[in-house]
Amino acid sequence: MNLNEKLFCSTIILMLITVACLSFGCSSTGRASSGPAIRPDGWTFRTISPREIERLGKRDMDISPSIARRLLARLNARDFDYIEEDIKAGRPIKVPNDFTAFKTWTPMPGYIPEFRNFPQYILIVKDIPFIGWYEYGRLAGDSYICVGKSDELTSVGVYSVKEKDKEHISRSYKNAYGEPSPMPFALRIYEAVWIHAGDITGGYCSHGCVNLPLAPATRLFDWAAPGAPVIIVDSLDQVPVLIAQKSSNCTPFTSACLRSTDRL
Repeated sequence: MNLNEKLFCSTIILMLITVACLSFGCSSTGRASSGPAIRPDGWTFRTISPREIERLGKRDMDISPSIARRLLARLNARDFDYIEEDIKAGRPIKVPNDFTAFKTWTPMPGYIPEFRNFPQYILIVKDIPFIGWYEYGRLAGDSYICVGKSDELTSVGVYSVKEKDKEHISRSYKNAYGEPSPMPFALRIYEAVWIHAGDITGGYCSHGCVNLPLAPATRLFDWAAPGAPVIIVDSLDQVPVLIAQKSSNCTPFTSACLRSTDRL
């Protein structure tokens, strides 16, 4: 290889390294990168300005400022109003590297084989934190959620929808006005723990219940049948383990197991 060929190869290698650094983030040994850390899952923890949000629609007409803010709410598990406050205050949040790619984004699996024999199954994943509801293993709907403020408050396990109450009022907690707190579109899953519509300031903001925004809470309430199985896990890799533990015993969701036998 002559000198010119070596210089050409060196130039190509430097170009490839530069592209890699721009795409995935680079830092020298012992020093952090001076820019925002780019995550491998497609988002960057940084600030985003209202002007930048306005410009998104010029690249993709489907990404209006309102839709962009709702995508940010979904990614950050933080209600629309609080995301708006974060933007105005210049607080760093998770921002998609490509908003268009996040229009249909969900952290929930599209298909879970362990659920394939069940007409309904509700999955709550605490570390994401997200909820998904499944029909014969296929994702039918999902939402970001808020779970208990500490690990002990929203307990991992397999439960079921024990009762439904469209206009449930808490007997334990009061709202900002000192009145019993409304918990609309509520599904009780164990003891005094319900899945219901509620305010979501972040992923871990409840007293133990599973809160989700009003619109998906309404859809889930209408969808879920009494007795539908519910599984709460710390992370997705716990799902096969918990299902295997219950595989020989349909309780506490006997009705769901009986319905599933038609598909075995």
